Amino acid sequence: MKQRIVFLDWLRVIACVMVMTVHACECIYSDDYTFSFPSESAKYAIFFYQSFVRPTAVPLFLMASAFLLVPVKTDTITFFRKRFTRVLIPLLVFLPVYAVLPTLWGAQTWAEAGQELLHCYINFPVSGSHLWFVYMLLGLYLIMPVISPWLDKLSRKEELIYLCIWLFTCTFYRLRDLLGGDIFGECWWNPNATFYYVSGFAGYLLLAHFIRVHIKWSRKQILSLCLPLLAVLYAVCFVSADYYSTRATAPAVLEQDWQNLTPIAIGMSFALFMLFTTIKGGADSRLYNKLILPVSTASYGMYLMHMLILPHWFGFYNPLMPEWLTIPATAVSTYICSFAISWTIGKLPFGKYIVG
Repeated sequence: MKQRIVFLDWLRVIACVMVMTVHACECIYSDDYTFSFPSESAKYAIFFYQSFVRPTAVPLFLMASAFLLVPVKTDTITFFRKRFTRVLIPLLVFLPVYAVLPTLWGAQTWAEAGQELLHCYINFPVSGSHLWFVYMLLGLYLIMPVISPWLDKLSRKEELIYLCIWLFTCTFYRLRDLLGGDIFGECWWNPNATFYYVSGFAGYLLLAHFIRVHIKWSRKQILSLCLPLLAVLYAVCFVSADYYSTRATAPAVLEQDWQNLTPIAIGMSFALFMLFTTIKGGADSRLYNKLILPVSTASYGMYLMHMLILPHWFGFYNPLMPEWLTIPATAVSTYICSFAISWTIGKLPFGKYIVG
């Protein structure tokens, strides 16, 4: 068994519950197209959780993968075989499940299920919208072997320049409004303008690589710099959501500073990732081997299946509790059930083809 990087296992365990917290919050206020808050207390409960977990959960997963995989250390065929076996085949299993299974509890008609089933290998079903992440991750796998030789030759200064360019592209959601629309060559027939090729989630691959290769901070430095940065940016997210909650008419506006490709999300994700790196040792501890490692190993399967479970727990807790308790209760109950199912399937001879 290859040596584990302990802090990455801790990161996956925490990031997984963060994702489920995001979706528990969305059960209260959003259906992807509109939003509303049942009460003022519900609104601030949502802001309390979402302002922390929404900007950071996905980037943390990406950075964990990149920290391990970039630059690619094997030939391209071997890399694709290993990653696509672990990630693509389970996705292909779960897509028809999300297309059909929600019909059993009345979330859609059988006619709608038939349409979803016909379409599910083109794009994710409505009930499996969280699977967008897997499509994006597969796209990043495709470019990892391409950028790996470049990263091997890149100096610290050169990599930092590209990270700064990427950070600049993540301000465009504000710049377009400030500057009056399309910028830097964007237009309706050309969405792939000047900075398109150095933008997007690929920047998190570079950020993780930069941290691994070039940042050698002490624990004291990490705590003194990253805790204040995280606190300030969390407050910015909270205030932004509160401001737009009375002005926005669409979730995209309300949530714009919660999105993963903003300077706020980059700063928060960087700070959180660095804080996780302070977790040293513990690979021989009982807690790590009996809890953290099994959950980390099962985390991909947990992600794939959790939206089949979470709405039911939300439906159970929501009438019984205030929202500030419903959200974590839903997330934790979903987490436990998802782990139990994913871990059990993973023990089967063919389990890796279902839960990764």
